[in-house]
Amino acid sequence: MLSARPVRGPFRNLRSWANAVLIAILFAIPWIRIGGEPLVLLDVPARRFHIAGLVIFPQELYFLWLLVIGAALALFFFTALFGRLWCGWACPQTVFTDVFAGLARRIEGWKGSSRPRRVAAWRVGLKHGVWIGVSAIAAFHLVGYFVSPYQLLADTRAGQAHPAALGFWIVCSGLAYFDFAFLRQKFCKYLCPYARFQGVLFDQDTLVIGYDEARGEPRGKRGRAEGDCVDCGLCVAVCPSEIDIRDGLQLGCIACTQCIDACNGVMQQIGRPEQLIAYRTLSGVTGWAGLRPRARVVAYGVLLLAVAGSFGALLGQRQAMGLHVAHNRDSLYSTMPDGRISNAFTLQLENRTREERRFVLRLVEADDFDLITGMNPVTVPPASALEARVFVVAREKPDTSSPQRVRFVLEPEDRKSRGLVRETRFLSPGQTHGDG
Repeated sequence: MLSARPVRGPFRNLRSWANAVLIAILFAIPWIRIGGEPLVLLDVPARRFHIAGLVIFPQELYFLWLLVIGAALALFFFTALFGRLWCGWACPQTVFTDVFAGLARRIEGWKGSSRPRRVAAWRVGLKHGVWIGVSAIAAFHLVGYFVSPYQLLADTRAGQAHPAALGFWIVCSGLAYFDFAFLRQKFCKYLCPYARFQGVLFDQDTLVIGYDEARGEPRGKRGRAEGDCVDCGLCVAVCPSEIDIRDGLQLGCIACTQCIDACNGVMQQIGRPEQLIAYRTLSGVTGWAGLRPRARVVAYGVLLLAVAGSFGALLGQRQAMGLHVAHNRDSLYSTMPDGRISNAFTLQLENRTREERRFVLRLVEADDFDLITGMNPVTVPPASALEARVFVVAREKPDTSSPQRVRFVLEPEDRKSRGLVRETRFLSPGQTHGDG
């Protein structure tokens, strides 16, 4: 059951614009490309994550973790200041629920604040058809964060879409339809984990949606009670979570501000001051005046700056290439006919730039070893990783009394930047302790 039609007001108009902007951003991001590379693409099969021009390889997942930690700290920081700002203004659950509700009201022909008593069957069918179509579009763009939407669209048109991508699209479409058409704010009220722990982030100076009980009570019909609240019930009727804000701060409140616009409209009609329901702190201070620095907010801010600084420092030290060395597990070492020992290695060469690069492999400080490669220099495509199988052969029978080390060097063919050095153990009979 949809709530009453939201009352038009400053917050409602602002929410409409915010919803349009957020949906445009969410839908545009998968299509944006920088230098031929996607702005955001979580390419799980290729084990590469493209984020704002940065290509993160599996060995660099600390970048991804720092982004996640930074996002969490930002959520804590703004929640401590502004309460459930994310829930009411930026969460896709709220944004798309608003869109679905708006489409339903237009298609069903709502007049005033309530649903018509009788809605034609064709209108109901059209409503669900539009909901399914919007769900499919939203799900397509969600899949577009994991599979290039250009490739997915071309493959779908040609009937060659990958079963996993197609199945993910269908499942997400069904879940979106169920969620935004039927579950709606019940998810926020009963299932969302953020709603459960937000209380520990609040303090007496957190800005929330609140009812001025001292001014509004005792409530009653106009002229029959001393309080300003005329008990019209409009604040409850427009609430998507179906709560009564006059009962105090509740888990179901998503700070959507619809009750503020509704109450302000009633106050204007009866000639009483607005802001009976308004943004105010838990201590009762109305508006932005209650915001002030305090230990909780400062702590979150410092941690957020520390994470941002760490991310920037690691990004500044990041090299344009990567080298990872591992013994071939199928054959750690082998003995050649002349008695010499050889080791097989698998090298992973990473090109973290957006241009094709040619790299040279060699050994350093290894007068007793020879490097045998199938191709050297090695060409690595842009923003890609390539595996190379190589052999290191001891020129003489190695001394097995102590472990020996070999050092690989990967450097650009043009020598314009310094090379990477990776050290590993050369294994001989009796020394099978793996890489070190």
